[in-house]
Amino acid sequence: MPKKAKWPVSASLNSWGGEVLALASGATLNLAFAPYRHLAVVPLVLALCYGLVRAVSRLRAALRGFLLGVGLFAFGVPWIYLTLARFGGMPSPVAVIACGLFVAVLSAYIALVAAVFAVLRRGDGFDPWLFAALWVMGEWVRNVFLTGFPWFDLGYAASAAPWVSWAPIAGVLGLSFILALAGALLFEAACGRWRGLWPLVLFLIATPFVARIRFVRRTETPVTASLVQGDISPYAKWDPRERRAIIHRYLRLTRQGDGRLVIWPETAVPGYSHSLRRRFIPFLRHLARIDHRHFLFGLVEGNPDRVNEPIYNAVMSVGRHDGVYRKRHLVPFGEYLPWPSLFDPILRVLHIPMSGFTPWRGREAPLVVSGADLGMSICYEIAYGSIVTQALPSATLLVNVSDDSWYGHSHEASQQLQIAQLRAAEAGRDLLIATNDGMTALVTHRGHISVRLPPFRPGVLTVVAEPYRGLTPYDRIGNDGVLAFVSLIGLIAARRWTRDRHRRRGS
Repeated sequence: MPKKAKWPVSASLNSWGGEVLALASGATLNLAFAPYRHLAVVPLVLALCYGLVRAVSRLRAALRGFLLGVGLFAFGVPWIYLTLARFGGMPSPVAVIACGLFVAVLSAYIALVAAVFAVLRRGDGFDPWLFAALWVMGEWVRNVFLTGFPWFDLGYAASAAPWVSWAPIAGVLGLSFILALAGALLFEAACGRWRGLWPLVLFLIATPFVARIRFVRRTETPVTASLVQGDISPYAKWDPRERRAIIHRYLRLTRQGDGRLVIWPETAVPGYSHSLRRRFIPFLRHLARIDHRHFLFGLVEGNPDRVNEPIYNAVMSVGRHDGVYRKRHLVPFGEYLPWPSLFDPILRVLHIPMSGFTPWRGREAPLVVSGADLGMSICYEIAYGSIVTQALPSATLLVNVSDDSWYGHSHEASQQLQIAQLRAAEAGRDLLIATNDGMTALVTHRGHISVRLPPFRPGVLTVVAEPYRGLTPYDRIGNDGVLAFVSLIGLIAARRWTRDRHRRRGS
């Protein structure tokens, strides 16, 4: 009998049209992330990516990986341009160049992954595992090198039930590995190698059982919190003439909620702590005492009149227990200037305003409020699991305050909310999010969005959050387990490549 014809997948991807496919697939991958959230796009695009780089030279593989990255990041983070040009005061041509360089750097990580895979692949059943391992290594390096940029890790696409139930075990990088492996195995199946799909079958069978596992336990009494969304324009926020009106707006909105814990967003009070201690903080302390409430609000800690005194992006706690949390991971070029000797002269010529915050170097203890210990994070810090888990196991609730107004009416706020869902699931803690005009919300300890305010308008969201105690597997080992696993796969592949190379030389 004649053999069944197989779809010539590899041949159709080896032409120069593969470069166009790479760029288009990268743009399509955005549909997997917020606000679209089509998870099925990830394995399909990764299957195509795997096919595009598996049978070409390392240079063409690198080019295709780079183009995929350009499609992903150019269409995924256009709000970077908005921040630089509209609110940062950077001239439009310079902002375009800066964004192009930013996208190129991010795309270079995927290019490197593709090139290494093209070198190490051997054309057997181990290749999909190698592809997934290298993809995760690329994400991890992108997350830590040059302060990191964790946006668009594949694992964030798995923010819906039941897939998010794997986050307390494997974390975002573990989910990235599973999705990248799924894509590679689907391509192999399309080429007629169906037997390799057994890991996906096991994963699908195990998921409903994993979703029932409880790693943490509810404890103490629920906390009623009012999350205040001020919707203050960045243009007005730092105008000293607007400060009184801004404070009055937050006080007026606060009276609309009845939560015992009141949370205002990042730098909600646009002033320095040394001046706010004269009247505002004593007034808020008095208000907390007579209303039996506890206030958390963002401010700038420090005194600009004192030379060389550090300035912190901070959250102050006022109530029965006072405290301060200072931001540890700052946004480069937005909150501090990296390599000042290189960039400071350029920025002076261009008159680009930059903030001069100092990162807090120590560990931050949870802030104590009535009924809970709060593990704090400010804005961008929610993208780093290692920062969020530092407050554990002491913290029984997580709180993130943010100001997304710098990104306009873009997708940045919804992307950050999706990232926050994975942080809550990894940590096994309810997460309270208070933003200036973004996605003010309650995310449960299972990573589900319980309720949220509509963006770009003022309002108050009063929620009931449940404190939890205990540690998830991810809390205990972080990314170390996944990194050890993918490193082992990489070492095996490198050893096989070295052995084959010696064998060819000997023949």
